[in-house]
Amino acid sequence: MAHQLPEKLQELLTVEIPEELLELALTHPSAVGEGLERTLKSNQRLEFLGDAVVGGTVAEHWYRTQPNLPEGELTQRKAAVVQKKSLAQAAARLDLGLVVKVGRGADAMSGRGRDAVLADTFEALVGALYLAHGWNAASDFVLRALAEPLETVAGISQTANIKNLLQEYTQSVGLGTPVYNSRQTGGPAHARQFFAEVLLAGKAVGSGEGHSKKEAECKAATVALELLQNTAALQAEE
Repeated sequence: MAHQLPEKLQELLTVEIPEELLELALTHPSAVGEGLERTLKSNQRLEFLGDAVVGGTVAEHWYRTQPNLPEGELTQRKAAVVQKKSLAQAAARLDLGLVVKVGRGADAMSGRGRDAVLADTFEALVGALYLAHGWNAASDFVLRALAEPLETVAGISQTANIKNLLQEYTQSVGLGTPVYNSRQTGGPAHARQFFAEVLLAGKAVGSGEGHSKKEAECKAATVALELLQNTAALQAEE
């Protein structure tokens, strides 16, 4: 049965996705069985692929448009755009929640509108687009769909960093304020190395290394934010 896609989504898609692939992209794991069937007949594998395409696209965008930014700042900007909330908001703007297929239990809990479901569906759609038409078509769609957060982040001062994003997230979900444990690990004065861990309730949730304390802490915060968001997404699917 052919899908009637929302008008906003149709306007942004410049090519058609084969119906079978589109059906898979729009099927949340809660709508199918258990075990291997849950993996093969839902959008989980397409989400995995789409996640890589979204990340690669945004990374390339910042690399090309911000030629003077160091790796740490590029990492922060990428993380700010590809976080689950940004992807969910993009999916909501395209009315993806109207066409994603979820299970009865999830639907009863407004599953279609949950950030985790929307973000996963967005990534799965990108994965399907990539398989059907290649990198350029998928990347072009991602850049247009994420134009709003890309523009917002582009205007952020270079001093703003991922530590702020992590703290906003942990406080919003009741996990408290992150604490950083940093130390110099060696190296001469001109090439010092630092190691940092970020702790929540005394438990390490991310670590990183860098040439400065700030760089190491930012890398640790990036790892922690990705871990926490992915864990929350998996729990939402159960």
